[in-house]
Amino acid sequence: MEHKLKELAEGNSEINRTKWAMEWKKQGKKVIGIMSSYVPEEVISAAGMLPWRITGTWQENTKLARVYRPESSCAYCNHVLESFLQGELDFLDGIIVADIDQDLLRLWDVLDYLKAKPFCHFMHIPFVDSNLSYQFYTGEVRRLIKSLEAFGEVKITEESLRSSTEIYNKMRKLLSHAYELRKRETPPLSGAEALGITTAAQVMPKEQFNRDLEILLPYLENRKANFKQIHPRLLISSDTLDNPAYLSLIEEYCLVCMDDMDTGSRYFMQNVDTKQENIVDALAKRYISRHGGPRTVHWDKQIEQILQWVNDYRIEGMLSLPLAWCYPQQFRIPYLSRKLEEAGIPNISFDREYHLANTGQLKTRIGAFVEMINTKRIPGLKINSEVTK
Repeated sequence: MEHKLKELAEGNSEINRTKWAMEWKKQGKKVIGIMSSYVPEEVISAAGMLPWRITGTWQENTKLARVYRPESSCAYCNHVLESFLQGELDFLDGIIVADIDQDLLRLWDVLDYLKAKPFCHFMHIPFVDSNLSYQFYTGEVRRLIKSLEAFGEVKITEESLRSSTEIYNKMRKLLSHAYELRKRETPPLSGAEALGITTAAQVMPKEQFNRDLEILLPYLENRKANFKQIHPRLLISSDTLDNPAYLSLIEEYCLVCMDDMDTGSRYFMQNVDTKQENIVDALAKRYISRHGGPRTVHWDKQIEQILQWVNDYRIEGMLSLPLAWCYPQQFRIPYLSRKLEEAGIPNISFDREYHLANTGQLKTRIGAFVEMINTKRIPGLKINSEVTK
């Protein structure tokens, strides 16, 4: 089964990530690229289309994108644009963008100007978690439904939407189970493998992903993973981090046993409540009520969840890896750092590129952070939950 795990964990690698989309296209079906975990994939699937999370090129050079965007801007957006301009994303029938930050809006401007795809849909994401936000986002979901129906000449029914939601809820349950196994003293998955699996879920048909992970879970229950280090146990916080090589680099010095990332835990945490009478309302609430990306203002919910994970996963330190030039990610770091310091949790933040770069510098800084944790480690670390109040 080890080879099956390797196949799934490498599902979003550069050579594999498009293969399911290409098979989908051969069946005469449409593939819709998305650039945010706030886009309700259930709606796309209910329309008979494949939602495909857009990963930018992992190559360093973005010479074509530099014609339209400055280098001192979000690297994720620059690398995504480079992929579009190089023709790597020609197979996409459409794209859906959410305004999680201003750089994505500016990328949208360029793609719209270039008429990159025949279907381009934009979703506005509320800043706060409130009843008014749920109502607004319900309207956004309904607007997406109408747009997809018109584009695909299909009808998204209540039945198809509920059926799609059940499939996605099953995916979330399976991924949650896999993450539960990471609480062990020696987890069956490395941080890099876990990220590989969650990002594979975002480019595969969900029925197939569910079958593959369901088969793997019994094997993971008994797998004896071989790690260079099992301490300290770190939680990694970031957004748009989709390259497991970053976590492999970190795990040369420690163990990554949990994450707070939109490509990781935040992608699958919290099911849609299918018992609600109105499934669109239920979808809207699920996507808005989670603790979210740095654009949203309920950072207190994020720190509350992180502190809970610290106890559940016996975390000994948190490493934040914000993208260079991504201001929303940068703005949130001081708040998180202060709250973690008040709780007695070692933490540090290193800016990173989107592609794997500056590895020598990162290794030096990560090594120093790990050494600091090791000299101060206190067995049975307990946190002060009062810091969230």
